[in-house]
Amino acid sequence: MNNFQLLNEYFSSKLFQLEKIEIDEHKKKSELLIEDILGINKSDIYTKNYYIPHEKIELLEHAFSQLKENTPVQHILGKSYFYNDEFFTPPGTFIPRPETELIVDCIRNDFSRLEKKNVLEIGSGTGCLSISIAKLYKNFSITGIDISEKAIETSITNAKKLNCSNIKFIKQDFFKMNFNRYDIVISNPPYLALEEVGFLDESVKNHDPLMALSDNKDGLSFYKFFVNNIDLFLEKDGSMYFEIPNSSITEIIIELVKNNQKINSKIFKDFEGNNRVIKIY
Repeated sequence: MNNFQLLNEYFSSKLFQLEKIEIDEHKKKSELLIEDILGINKSDIYTKNYYIPHEKIELLEHAFSQLKENTPVQHILGKSYFYNDEFFTPPGTFIPRPETELIVDCIRNDFSRLEKKNVLEIGSGTGCLSISIAKLYKNFSITGIDISEKAIETSITNAKKLNCSNIKFIKQDFFKMNFNRYDIVISNPPYLALEEVGFLDESVKNHDPLMALSDNKDGLSFYKFFVNNIDLFLEKDGSMYFEIPNSSITEIIIELVKNNQKINSKIFKDFEGNNRVIKIY
């Protein structure tokens, strides 16, 4: 391979290859890889006669070979963005979704920065949700739990990277823990039925950890526990915020909440108008 390649020619050839094997959003993903690896702006790809340094060719080839296997860009680059911060997201971790940012917005709407609260996140993943709240609320004491050792290690790394000292992460099976009561509980739980996982895009089902996608049952295990056992982990005047999917079980979750006479609830919609977060208290 020539050590000096013109970027727009290289980029065009990669787009052709990716389109041929039907990689979803191949242009956007290719732009992200090139921007990050070469340290240039997207406009430079199209407007400048940029020659790729020979030491970057191998890095690009490795990245595009992974993209051809439908590896998510966030895993290839080892980073994602959530609520304006960069998070370490290595292979084997659940990639943060932008719709989950709505939980942070709900917290910001309901609590002042002067309040002191104990917060629990159930299924903390890479820690993006807990850490984003910890950065906004220095008076909050936050605990994130996850059953995955990889997730906990990654969360701790991200907390250190973003200088959060008011947070801790613990490897814990939520269904087997000895509960304390918290002022605020948050969660984006696994919500897919096991049978639904096979229908996901390959970049999701082959790379996001299964335990972050499904409860290995009908997708309702966490929600049923949240609604039926809220008094175990939530203070009397506390609030819980959990994300719900836009799927076949959405209405079932909403009915579970409405049918429990012991709790009050409020539903928040995302930018597309879908029911996305439920607050119970």
